[in-house]
Amino acid sequence: MDKSIFDKRYAPHYDNFFSMIDHIGPELNDRKNRFDKADLIEAALERATNGRLSWEDSLGFDNYDAQNKEKFEVKSQGNCLYTKTGNLKKKTSAIKLTNTLQKSSSNKTLNCTADYLILIDSKQFAMAIISYKEVVEKYSQELSDGFSCQIPTDKLIILRTPEEYVKIIQENSIDYAPAKRQLQKEYVNSWFENEI
Repeated sequence: MDKSIFDKRYAPHYDNFFSMIDHIGPELNDRKNRFDKADLIEAALERATNGRLSWEDSLGFDNYDAQNKEKFEVKSQGNCLYTKTGNLKKKTSAIKLTNTLQKSSSNKTLNCTADYLILIDSKQFAMAIISYKEVVEKYSQELSDGFSCQIPTDKLIILRTPEEYVKIIQENSIDYAPAKRQLQKEYVNSWFENEI
């Protein structure tokens, strides 16, 4: 899929999407919150595409285009596409594709569970896409506990570059981690309202 098709199909609100990621910053990078960060990014991709890439969070893919029946796996990582100085890397950083939770390599396989892999550089606010089958067949490497990939950037379709990013200021934005903690407390307390 090339950039013109992606942009025509999904009309992404890239600046809103990356402004949210910019606002989150490193707040959710710790072990307990990394999954929340991934969820927020995948949910934001749905909103950024006006619902066209619905957030499914299914085994093997994250977002789904029901109209074209295509599955998208989404991976985000700081400086995975661009260097700290904003230059496109020759190869992406090593990106973990799956975690098999197995140490033995005898039963490990990497299946082609999606049509496309979307890579999001969460530090440089850039996005790229590539065929997931191509990643599995050409660029995946087995690890002791799963599979990773490192992709030559000239094989990627760059959907958004760092210099295109225009930050949107959201006056009423909230910090996610404390809001989540407060919601957890409220939920727990709701079970003890009648206690003396």
